[in-house]
Amino acid sequence: MTNKLSQLKGAKTLPQLARVLGIQPHALSYVLYWLTDDQKYESFTIPKRGGGRRSITAPKTHLKMIQTKLAKRLLDIHVELEDGRSKKQCRLSHGFKRGYSIITNAAAHRNKRYVFNADLKDFFPSINFGRVLGFFTKDRNFALEPTVATVIAQIACHNNQLPQGSPCSPVISNLIAHVLDIHLNRIATDANCTYTRYVDDLTFSTNEQEFPSSIARLVSDSTSIWVPGDSLVRYVYRSGFKLNHDKTRMQRRNSRQDTTGLIVNKKVNVRNEYYKIARAKCHHLFQHGYCYSEHDHEALSDAALEGAMSFIYHIRGLRTADWKLEQKSFYQLYRQFLDYRAFYGLARPRIICEGKTDNIYLRCAMGALSAKFPQFIHPDPKVGLNFDFFYYTDASATFQDLSGGTGELNKLLGSYRGRASSFKHGSTQPVLMVVDNDSGSNGLFKHLAAILGKPVGGMDPFYHVFDNLYVVPIPKTGTAAAIEDLFEPHLLTKTISGRAFDRTGKKKDLSKWYTKVDFATQIVKPERAGIEFKGFEPLLQALLDAQKDFDSKLVHPAAPVAIAAE
Repeated sequence: MTNKLSQLKGAKTLPQLARVLGIQPHALSYVLYWLTDDQKYESFTIPKRGGGRRSITAPKTHLKMIQTKLAKRLLDIHVELEDGRSKKQCRLSHGFKRGYSIITNAAAHRNKRYVFNADLKDFFPSINFGRVLGFFTKDRNFALEPTVATVIAQIACHNNQLPQGSPCSPVISNLIAHVLDIHLNRIATDANCTYTRYVDDLTFSTNEQEFPSSIARLVSDSTSIWVPGDSLVRYVYRSGFKLNHDKTRMQRRNSRQDTTGLIVNKKVNVRNEYYKIARAKCHHLFQHGYCYSEHDHEALSDAALEGAMSFIYHIRGLRTADWKLEQKSFYQLYRQFLDYRAFYGLARPRIICEGKTDNIYLRCAMGALSAKFPQFIHPDPKVGLNFDFFYYTDASATFQDLSGGTGELNKLLGSYRGRASSFKHGSTQPVLMVVDNDSGSNGLFKHLAAILGKPVGGMDPFYHVFDNLYVVPIPKTGTAAAIEDLFEPHLLTKTISGRAFDRTGKKKDLSKWYTKVDFATQIVKPERAGIEFKGFEPLLQALLDAQKDFDSKLVHPAAPVAIAAE
C-alpha cells in the first residue's frame, strides 16, 4: 500500500480527513455544510470545438481550494497505484494524467489501417454521488470508511453528479473508469487492436485486414455506416456508462484519420483547418490589434491565441529535428506573433534588459522606491507594476533569436524596423531597451549612432530609435557603468557560503565564486527591504522620461464634437 493511500485509509472521521488534506476541520465543515450552493459554485458556458455551448459548473474560491487539495492527493495515489501496474494498463487512459496528453493518446494510433472513435455520453454527469461513494468504500485499493467516503463524495459532487469544472472530476472519473479501460483493452487485445481513452473519447485502431466486429461493424447493406459492436456496447453499459451513438465514426487509411483533434495518418499533426484559422486570427491581430473567436465571434484575447499557436508548435515541433525547414511558414508566423506580443500589442510599457537578473534588480528597485516613483506601482495590488518585463524563454531563443546578452539586443536593434513592419496599427506603449554603459556596449552604441545619424556616447538618459523603441543606457557613475554598479559597493562584496561574487561570468570554480543569478535571487531579492536602491534613481527617472517622450509622440484622436439637439 502506498504511503499517501495508507494515510487516506487511516482517516476515520471528517476532522482526520481534513488533516490528511491539509485543511482545518472547521473550514471543511463550514464549506460543506454552511455555504449555500450559490456560494459554492458558479455556472457558465463555453464554446465547443464542433459548435454549440458546453455548460461548466465551476467551484468558487473556498470550495475550489478544498477540491484542489483532494484532487492532488487522489492524483498522487493514482500515480502510485499505476506504478504497481503493468505499463499496458497505465497507457490506457491519457486524460488529466501527468506525462500523458492528447499527443500521447493520438500517437498510440498513428499509421493504422483503421481508426475507430466512440464517445461516452454525459461522461461526468453519469458519475453520481452514489457511484463516487460506492467506489471509495468498495474498491479494493481504497476501501475507505463510509464516513470518509461520504465526505469525499460531498466535496466532489454537485447536484448528484461530478460537475464539469471541478478539479476533482477528472481524477475521480479516471479512477472509476479504470474498470472500463481494463475490459475494453481486453477485447481490443484479443482482436489485435490498440485501445486508449482520453476522458470520454474512446479510440480503437488496428492494421488488420478487417476491423473486428466485436468492437465495430458495418450496418447491413452499407459500405460506410459503422456502429459499435456487441462487446463494446456490453462492457460500456456494464461499467455504468452509455455510448453517444451520434459520435461514432470509422476512419480508413485512405482518408484523413484523427483522434482527440489530431491527425494520425502517418505523423501526429494538427488539422490543417485549425492552423488556417489560427493564421487568419494572427493576420487580423497584426492588421487591427484584435481578433475574434470563430465560435461565438467575441473578441479573443492575445493570451488565448498564444495558447493556440503554442499548441501548434508543440505538436509540429516535436516531430523532427528539421521542423524549421518543414514548417517554414508556421515558423515565420509564430515569430511574428511572438514579436507582436513582446513589442507591439502591449497594455503597459515593456522593459527588455540584457538578462533575467536585470529584471529582478529593477523590480526590486521599483518596489523599494515606490514612494519617490509611484508611477511604477499599479493601484491594483494584483497587477503589481505599471511596467512589464520581457522574459527570455526557449520560444524567444528559438523564434526571436533572443536569449539574452548585449549582442542579441544589438541584433534586435537592427531588425526592429523589419519586425514592426508586419503590424499595421500603431503601438500605444513604448519598448525600453536597458543596456549596460560599458565597453561591452560599444558595438551597440556604434550601431545606434549609425541608425540615428549622430554620435552616441551613452550620456543621454535615453535615445528614441524607431516607432516605439527606446534605448536607455545605465547612467554612468564614472567612466563606465553596468547595472550592478548601481548597488551600494558593500553589497557586491557579500559572500554566499564563503563564495565571492563573479560579475564577469568567467570564473569556472563555483566552489569559490557565485553567479549573477545567485546574487539576484539569494541576496537582492530576499534582502530588498534593507537595500538602499538610491543608485537606481537616475535609471528609473530615465525610464519614466522615455515613457513620457513616447506619450508625447502619440497621435491622439480628436475629441468628438458635440452637436446641439435641434
